[in-house]
Amino acid sequence: MKQKTKKIRMIKMGLDITAYRKLKVVEEPKFDEYGDLVEWDTQWKPGGSMEWSEEHFPGQGEGVDPQKVYTWEEAFGFRAGSYSGYNWWRAKLELFAEGEDFRELINFADNEGVIGPVVSKKLAKDFEKNKEKAQEFSKTLDDGEWWFGQYKRWQEAFEMAADNGAVDFH
Repeated sequence: MKQKTKKIRMIKMGLDITAYRKLKVVEEPKFDEYGDLVEWDTQWKPGGSMEWSEEHFPGQGEGVDPQKVYTWEEAFGFRAGSYSGYNWWRAKLELFAEGEDFRELINFADNEGVIGPVVSKKLAKDFEKNKEKAQEFSKTLDDGEWWFGQYKRWQEAFEMAADNGAVDFH
């Protein structure tokens, strides 16, 4: 007799990132009966996630208004990792960081929030300045290739957001 196996769909919890370039305020956004954006695929409202991050990490979202709706010129998204994977990556970033480099990312939420264009400019400079050092550091790590790949994705995200954009943690 053949046994039936039940397939279970696993949903992996983790941190996803979307970076936006050249945000523009949408003057008359449309919402559905649930309060969700009708044009959700071309519009973004930071909302409660950003309100929370600004309460706990004041100033990180400077340049973005949580109550406005935005459209963008360009967007880039990536998976920062599972929550434990992202925190491992961030802990390694902190190990090699010097002074104030990367502080705004190291001391930020691991689940939600928004970093605006002002802080993104500073972080983009940190990533560029430390890129060669990060590549060498990655050679000392198990999973160093993955770690450095993530480093480059974060760099791209902050470079994009530095151009009147934002990095959305979700």
